[in-house]
Amino acid sequence: MSGWIKNVVDKIKDLSVSVDSYKKDSIIQSLPVIAIVNKAKKLIDKKMYDEAEKFLKQGLDIADDALLYKYLGRIYESQLKFREAVEYYDCSAKINPQDKEIWLRLGMSQLNNKMIEEAIISFEKANKITPLNTDVQTGWGMALMKQKKYALARDKFLNATKISKYNYTAILLSAIMEIRLCDYESAEMKLKFLAKVAPNESSTYEYANLKLLKSDYRAAEKYAKKSLEINSQMLPSYFVLGEVYSIQKNLEMTEKIFSKALENDLDNEVLHFEWGKAYVRFFDYQKAKEHFLISLEKCPECLDAKIGLALVNAYERDFSLLAELKEKNGENVYIQESIGLERFAVDKFEDAVESFKKALRTDKKQTYNYLNLARVYQKLENKDKTREYFEKFIRENSEYFEGFLEYAKWLIEIDDIADAQRKLRKADKLICNNVEVLNLLFYTSYRLVKDNICEYNIKEAILIADKVKSFGDFEYEPQRTELVSLLTDIQGRN
Repeated sequence: MSGWIKNVVDKIKDLSVSVDSYKKDSIIQSLPVIAIVNKAKKLIDKKMYDEAEKFLKQGLDIADDALLYKYLGRIYESQLKFREAVEYYDCSAKINPQDKEIWLRLGMSQLNNKMIEEAIISFEKANKITPLNTDVQTGWGMALMKQKKYALARDKFLNATKISKYNYTAILLSAIMEIRLCDYESAEMKLKFLAKVAPNESSTYEYANLKLLKSDYRAAEKYAKKSLEINSQMLPSYFVLGEVYSIQKNLEMTEKIFSKALENDLDNEVLHFEWGKAYVRFFDYQKAKEHFLISLEKCPECLDAKIGLALVNAYERDFSLLAELKEKNGENVYIQESIGLERFAVDKFEDAVESFKKALRTDKKQTYNYLNLARVYQKLENKDKTREYFEKFIRENSEYFEGFLEYAKWLIEIDDIADAQRKLRKADKLICNNVEVLNLLFYTSYRLVKDNICEYNIKEAILIADKVKSFGDFEYEPQRTELVSLLTDIQGRN
């Protein structure tokens, strides 16, 4: 959502209410004040803010005038100095509270100065004076959004669009609120409309993000790329692409897109957090840790990075950071997963199951928890559940070699040799000539041959054994010798 902030800030500089109408609605101004303001306006238009400020403050020596305070506020607002803007707009409002514009200006500056409660009061006052003002409704909605009152905020944005169908900012913000409220269909209608009539990097990004939430990865990629075509500095669009590629287990493209963001001078704590999060999906906890630590170097108070670090530490059985974070952040998916690992480490298996399942309910894309659940159910000696979650894991992570290997080892433990062999063959295709896999492939072949003696199968098992011996340690020499003898007997009889 951060992509639209700059656009909103730019928009408030050119609100639809004309400041030139001030004289019609204010107390009668003295001619010297009017002359001073007119000259200041020309300087402001030329962005000669220092000169305009000096001129207006000289005017205050003549009269304590609302119009002078108002334009001083305008100067600071134009320079994004919202604390000072609030101070001067407030002075103007106290002198002339019936000004049709002043409460809107004050509210927007308060909003940008993080004075949310005060901003809402200002928008309420603005609405009493101008009840059908699209910018008032938009600003009011933004303040409510900051309070996470998404339904109320959406209503204000919708009011704004009813007043002016060309208020594209309000349309975008109402769509964002609908995403927050999980009303994806309504949000998509608005974002699709904006993509046609008023595409920009912000609305296009939000459309990409919505497609990502709906697991439409092709469309998410398409619109994220369009957003970057409009503005290569649109950092959230890189994150959408990074998530798409990491979900699709495309390590090369994942690393490429984050590196591209880095090349475009977008190096900040959020970039490295998202990069680390992507590596978590690839089960590369060392690289994930490196990026979480970089994020914390750039911003020591970055909570997301702390939580990410707590997760990778938990996989190393270091729960010290988790202890610091879990009380206030228990709903975070990484914290839930970390708690599951903590409980698993102390043999609280039923509690671990609940934590891992909670993590999956929070974010179904965190599919590593299927493997965690399989491991827990192994400890609980629940074969059906173990198999169920191993199957879910390999279905969602079909390129993860270690998943097939771990599954195969468990299948050997429960004496399901044929299925173990199938999983090992898959692992062998993912990483060729892995010594551990080949040793186990020989062992499963040996076991199956013993159950069903066949010359072809014996030869195949011996070939696997010889392959291992050619470049690694072979663990089953007595079994190979037994098969060679068996093959000799069969050939002798023939």
